[in-house]
Amino acid sequence: MKSAAVMMAGALALGLLAAPASAQDYAPDRVKKSVEIADLAAVVGSLGHQVIEEGEGEDVLVIGEDPDQIKYILLGTACNLEGVAGCQGVLMQVQFDLPAGTTPETLAKANLEYAALNVWANFEDKTLGFTRYVVLDQGVTMANLRANIEVLLSLVANAYPVAAGEDPVAETPAGA
Repeated sequence: MKSAAVMMAGALALGLLAAPASAQDYAPDRVKKSVEIADLAAVVGSLGHQVIEEGEGEDVLVIGEDPDQIKYILLGTACNLEGVAGCQGVLMQVQFDLPAGTTPETLAKANLEYAALNVWANFEDKTLGFTRYVVLDQGVTMANLRANIEVLLSLVANAYPVAAGEDPVAETPAGA
């Protein structure tokens, strides 16, 4: 009985050592030249965020939610091209209902002030969006993907009021 337990433990240990690194594990230094759903979900999980939804079949898509209940989309693009399995780009996006104060001018101002984002609106569908895009050509670390999500979410908090036309009005100095 004891030898069976030792053999089982040894087999498990060898199996773990011999197995390739799982895409479901977040390893900050791991370089990714393409991503699958499990990679994107691992990055979301590494942030302590919840995975709300995952794509099915060929749809490389993860919807995450941060502790402030901001939902964001990670969408794999340029998938299975030129002999490379997986997606070689990641579109990162946050969308909101379109605020009444959003105009082409407020969008232009938000894009100028927050160049690390693409701030856009669909006036027909009443959507305000914030996007970042990461190209994985030659590889990026999982930590880089994570940092890009952090940048997206932190900048959205600042860019939203500008795009929504809620930018605070400058106060007139006393005595002016």
